[in-house]
Amino acid sequence: MKNIAVISDIHGNFPALEAVLDDISQNNVAQIICLGDLVGFYCMVNEVIDTIRALEIKTIIGNHDYALAFNNGVIARSKTCTFTLQRQLEEISSENLFFLKNNQPNYNFEYAGKTYFCAHGGLNDAIDEYLHKPNYEYFEKADFKYDFLLTGHTHLPKILNFGNYNYANSGSVGQPRDKNNKASYLLIKEDEMLIKRVAYNIDKIVTQMKKSGYDDYISEILYRGVRIGE
Repeated sequence: MKNIAVISDIHGNFPALEAVLDDISQNNVAQIICLGDLVGFYCMVNEVIDTIRALEIKTIIGNHDYALAFNNGVIARSKTCTFTLQRQLEEISSENLFFLKNNQPNYNFEYAGKTYFCAHGGLNDAIDEYLHKPNYEYFEKADFKYDFLLTGHTHLPKILNFGNYNYANSGSVGQPRDKNNKASYLLIKEDEMLIKRVAYNIDKIVTQMKKSGYDDYISEILYRGVRIGE
């Protein structure tokens, strides 16, 4: 049986996406699922979305995608996010904006006899819940009926088990925040689940950001694998 790859939080970092897709191509993958946030932070959003569309990757909507598509690029808690999204709103192609607007907030599938539920955020808010510390009670309260919950949003990869409930966060392709600057994705095999880390050309996206006139602080953190401000 072929494998499934789960990617998330690309954020316009096309060199990172290219490297991850190359790694995926070497891992016997039949399907790629994207948990959202194609836009925001980094400047190559059209290249990212063009590629996702060309490969027909099943994609759900993330909070940055939603803000750009439906809220004039505004994320009220972050001036940096709003600045980058409002600029990208002027640069994104009409076809790619249409693509974002038509992505749904969740997705479910079955693989190797197990059921999976996907959201960018979590069970309480599919788009914008930061699920840092899920536990058994979290799944019980939500009356969770699937074998696995897969999310992104935090940019922190993890795989956890709570009895009958299983959780995985694929981490971030475009802006890792766990002090590891390698892009992250989730590889689902018939009998195991792995976090994969992939080195990519960080200089390439940093140079492109400089050429595009973005402030250095947005991209220099990529070398350290941390969030902006750390």
